[in-house]
Amino acid sequence: MILLLVSLFACGEKTEDTGLDIDLEDTDLDTEDTEEDTGDINEDTGDTDEVEEEDLAIIGEYDDSWGGIQIIDEDLWSSGDFSFEISQYNNEEHVVIAQNAADNEWNPSLWSKFQWTYDPQQNLFYCQVSFDAADEADAISTPPADPTNIESGCNLFGWTMLRSPLSISGIYVDNWGSNHDINSFRWILGYEGSDPSIFQIIEIHEDEEWLVAQNGFNNEWNPELWSKFEWTESEGALYYCQSAYDAGSLETAAAATADRSDLATGCGENAWSELSLITE
Repeated sequence: MILLLVSLFACGEKTEDTGLDIDLEDTDLDTEDTEEDTGDINEDTGDTDEVEEEDLAIIGEYDDSWGGIQIIDEDLWSSGDFSFEISQYNNEEHVVIAQNAADNEWNPSLWSKFQWTYDPQQNLFYCQVSFDAADEADAISTPPADPTNIESGCNLFGWTMLRSPLSISGIYVDNWGSNHDINSFRWILGYEGSDPSIFQIIEIHEDEEWLVAQNGFNNEWNPELWSKFEWTESEGALYYCQSAYDAGSLETAAAATADRSDLATGCGENAWSELSLITE
């Protein structure tokens, strides 16, 4: 976010007494040469390259760690049903200033300040430092969040993590009638007659089509152990296999493998499950 800072340059007249008494009639100035030289200067000045404005560094669509979606472009930050019209940004300071949309349910037409940062693992986080500033100047002057404290440095709350969506993000039903709500932070599996099982995604290998997640502490089966989910496509259909479900560690889960060449029995001697998309 390049924060376009307005700089005021004060220009004043400077009068200097050189102590020289110059008789203008005696000066040997070639007026034509002077005009010609001036013309050359003006021509060179006209060729000066314009400075290109740098694009906002975090443009993109993201899942957030609260289950929401953040869509950021050059002019607008959309957060679920709320939108914020970007007035300025600064990539070096990691700051965006935006006016809340007039039809936002909360604090319409007021002003917000967003910050973003990265942790040592280069995970992306953001904080909405202010959300109800009276005007742009007040939003700019809002004290910054603490990027060194991801846990509670955002107005005493945690910063929100952002991840690029999975290629398979969406809501599905499998061929056994179970529902799957998938984004880049969690895989929620709903079996009929039981509470949904939640798997918190920790490690993603999008190019190899697998991920590792920790089983939720409230899951009916194998709480707080580790699972590996793999997926593949065949003849236009999407399939998945939970190749690990009770591993004692992330590393053990990651080492599990399914046979992608055998959808009938290649998932721990069972069939891979087909996923049918309900909604993205």
